[in-house]
Amino acid sequence: MKRNINTSILNRWTGMVSGAFVLLLSVSSCTKDFEKINTPYKDVAVSTASPVGLFNQLSRNASNEDYTIYTGLFMPVANQQGVQNTPFNYSNYIASFWNNYYQDLADYKLLVKLIDESTGPAAYTNLRSIATILIASKTLSMLDRYGSIPYSQAALAASGSSSYRPAYDDEASVYTSVLNDLETAVNAIKTGAAASDQVALGASESFLSSNYSSWIKFGNALRLRYAVRLHAKNAPLANGIITDIIGGNKPLPNTTSYASMEEMRQNNYGTYPQLLSTNPSYGDRFWYAFREISVSNIRLSSNVWNQISATNADNGSGIFDPRAYVWFMPNNAGKWVPQPQDRSVAEGSSTLYPNTSSNAPAEPNTLPDNKFAGFNFYLVRDYLSFPYVTISEADVHLLKAEIYARGMGVAADFAKANQEYRAGLTASVNFWYTYVATTNGGIWPGTAKPTLEADALSNFLAHPKVALVGGDNAGNLKKIITQAWLAALWEQPEAWAITRRTGLTPKDANYNPQVFNKLPYPNDEKINNNANWLKASSNADPDVQAIQKVYWMP
Repeated sequence: MKRNINTSILNRWTGMVSGAFVLLLSVSSCTKDFEKINTPYKDVAVSTASPVGLFNQLSRNASNEDYTIYTGLFMPVANQQGVQNTPFNYSNYIASFWNNYYQDLADYKLLVKLIDESTGPAAYTNLRSIATILIASKTLSMLDRYGSIPYSQAALAASGSSSYRPAYDDEASVYTSVLNDLETAVNAIKTGAAASDQVALGASESFLSSNYSSWIKFGNALRLRYAVRLHAKNAPLANGIITDIIGGNKPLPNTTSYASMEEMRQNNYGTYPQLLSTNPSYGDRFWYAFREISVSNIRLSSNVWNQISATNADNGSGIFDPRAYVWFMPNNAGKWVPQPQDRSVAEGSSTLYPNTSSNAPAEPNTLPDNKFAGFNFYLVRDYLSFPYVTISEADVHLLKAEIYARGMGVAADFAKANQEYRAGLTASVNFWYTYVATTNGGIWPGTAKPTLEADALSNFLAHPKVALVGGDNAGNLKKIITQAWLAALWEQPEAWAITRRTGLTPKDANYNPQVFNKLPYPNDEKINNNANWLKASSNADPDVQAIQKVYWMP
């Protein structure tokens, strides 16, 4: 179901009350101006919107952001990939997620309002719960990126001009509030026959196709992620969540192998373009993020290479991680040559991913002077099928491995840590090979699709750089964190969070990346929500804001 055009306009404007003025006003406006702008739309919400239509928009926007900031900023500061040009002009990309979030928050708050005012709100219990899980996922990610944000008073423009410029909430209080909302939402979801009295969502539920058991697992996975994220700052809150989920044996993804992309989606939560009833208009944003020289033009880095290959043999004979063949490709000469993470040897102005004169992608390795191995051409071209994952099954197992290794809310247990660790690596490998086998985007020719050799997974798990060793607590923890960081190579907000939280991720000894602890606030906030922005930013320039730590950082 698509939103009525009036609802779409309404929510674009109600999103402004987050402090994000998403229509990019060119000048500062006074309250009177906003009153005039909002008048035609703020009174039509109930008559033109529907909870199902609003959820449809939330579902379609679940992974709606610019991938360019992943490749241009998050990958380098997480020590995963070097970039050809420095510094990255991050100011052009810091507002995308912010603006999208506040439009979604406005939709969510209107959705809740409509349910509360309906004649039969009980029929919307599942809809309300899964919408809460989606907005919680985005809110938690907002906190991870920006620190303090407008939240409790945000997205309420329809209530009047007093709500146009909301205050910023304390980070700790928002984390606590959202995690409590997540628990309530998960526990309220009805499954099986009990869900027969719930409003049917049909194609509007494009995220998990109304599989409410999977929604429960998704919600619990998010709760577990943030229990680990917040443990050092709020152990009582974190331990309570861990005890509830692990001690209570609450549902979590636990498949590790997938017969189809649909089964993969039900255990690895995000947006799967080829499975949507209406394909989202992503266009070539994914491709652009990898091939545009002025943005990134990134390569396989020496730091990542050292985690997937036992030697520097350029014929690839040292590669022990089977995911390498999905993620990367050799250089023009067929050699596996990583770029030094410290950029001591530069590629130059060439690109691994050139376009033809008609602006269509050329075949890989068509330029003769590429020195370094790069990301797999077919992978970064496959925007029609590539999954944009928020939290994977591998992430969950590796979180549990860390929990057991550290004794976070449970007794430390090497055997359980090792079991979860191996399950996480198995799930990660199978995720990528299932994707390759089932993608139907027409990008991957059959001859280019790697296949998982019979003994590749067992050899990977047994490799000395990977396998845990009884009694080596410090070494085991570093391996768990390293593999969690590597498994999140395509979930860059999570890789960046792991790097900032643990201090245990791999780092090239000669590479000192820019200190980047949070995203600066978009400039519109300084202009249009100035008083509240001043309190949150201390009037700091963007580069100074960027080194300020978010709540859970040590």
